[in-house]
Amino acid sequence: MENDGQLTFEDDPLFVKQNRAHRHLEEGDFENAIQLFEHILKENPHFPGAHDGTKAAIFWINKKNKLHKYYSAYDRGKHLLKEWREFERYMKKNHVRHGRVTAAVQKYIFSDIIESFAKAYNEGIVPDTAILAQIGDLFKRLGNYEKAIDTYEYARSFNLEDPALLAKLGDCYFSIDETSKAKVLFREAFFLDPGQIELEQIESPFIHMLYKKTLSTIQNPETAVYWVPVIAELQGAFNVKREPKKGELEELRKKIMKLEDEYQNNKKKRIYIEPKLINHYFWLIDTLKILSGSKKEIEQYLQKINQVNPEIFVQYLA
Repeated sequence: MENDGQLTFEDDPLFVKQNRAHRHLEEGDFENAIQLFEHILKENPHFPGAHDGTKAAIFWINKKNKLHKYYSAYDRGKHLLKEWREFERYMKKNHVRHGRVTAAVQKYIFSDIIESFAKAYNEGIVPDTAILAQIGDLFKRLGNYEKAIDTYEYARSFNLEDPALLAKLGDCYFSIDETSKAKVLFREAFFLDPGQIELEQIESPFIHMLYKKTLSTIQNPETAVYWVPVIAELQGAFNVKREPKKGELEELRKKIMKLEDEYQNNKKKRIYIEPKLINHYFWLIDTLKILSGSKKEIEQYLQKINQVNPEIFVQYLA
């Protein structure tokens, strides 16, 4: 296209060739990608991104030629993930920038990894959920939230109660404006174990603002993350709540009895147990309300909150 009679960068034949080369990278056609990048460099040795494209394509063409050794879908996926980590080290060593080239290669490699693990699952082989979570982390890091969600959801099918995984999944849903899903997942993650949630890996300003509010209230960085779900409840932040699972009410009662015992007998860990116990009381009260349960039991647990922390009790009823 012309702009005031001038050709734009997109009209440059080398730019058109580079776009074609990137498409070859996305398709895993590294041979043709190399040819195009080499043509570009012959015409303009300083064309932006062409050297990076050549280096990346050469790296992967060598790796791709060795993949025939890995007959198992699961082994192929694990091997490709290992090679991706090696590629990241190679990029750093050879000054290959994170940009269109690496994004194009990543699209091909990660799609292959996910496909390999999906095939392994269909063959009855359960993949390592930690590996799947790492793939999701990489997608998430580059802003490909849909792919990250697919990967995290797949990992979640093998571990329904991984708080770190649920938090990352909630983070992705928040990033694509599915706020209700995000809040349900965040609430679940912080209920299961706030201590396992890596806040530095959470992008959502919603969570960071909530943590900041918690820290200003609790003023103890060591325990603040455990108070996040309590402050969230008092602030109405986790205001989307799922339907209770079958048998969840009875399970909650058992967990509360165990936490109450720990709270009474383990004074060293009480600063961590207290917010978790209070949050369990909140969950049980919510569960009873959703199930139209006993008002008398609700009142009993309200009084338990008052006994543990009268200040929280007052704020909760406000």
